[in-house]
Amino acid sequence: MKYRHNIDDVTPTMVTGREIRTMLGRDVLGSKELTLQVIDVLPGAVSKPGHCHDNCEEAIYVQSGEGDILIDGELVHMVPGDVVYLPRDVPHLTRNRGTAPMRLICVFSTVSLKEGMKGMPDLDYPDTQS
Repeated sequence: MKYRHNIDDVTPTMVTGREIRTMLGRDVLGSKELTLQVIDVLPGAVSKPGHCHDNCEEAIYVQSGEGDILIDGELVHMVPGDVVYLPRDVPHLTRNRGTAPMRLICVFSTVSLKEGMKGMPDLDYPDTQS
C-alpha cells in the first residue's frame, strides 16, 4: 500500500540487545524527511554501542516495559508514557532492566540514519549492576 503498512508485516532487524522494525523511512513508504522505528530492547539488554546522531534530532516514546537511558552522562529512568528528546550530537545508550521487552517508538528528523550515526563503543553505564 502506498500510505500504510502494519508492524506484523515487518521483519525485525536484529542488533545487539534489540530488535528494530523500520515503519517509515526512505525505503519504507518513501518518506523524504522522517524515520520511524519500533525498537524492542530485549530483557536485561544494553543496546550497544552507545551513539549519537549528528544529522538529526530523535524523540523516543516508551510504549511498554521500563528501563534506563544514559543521556550525555545523565541517567534517566523511563516508564510507559514517557517521551525523551535527544538533540543532535547528544550521546545516548538504553538498557532494559526488566524481564519483558521494552518497546520504544523512535522518530528521527532524517531518512539518513546510517550517514549521521556516530558509534561510541566506550559509552557505558557507570555501574552496570545498578
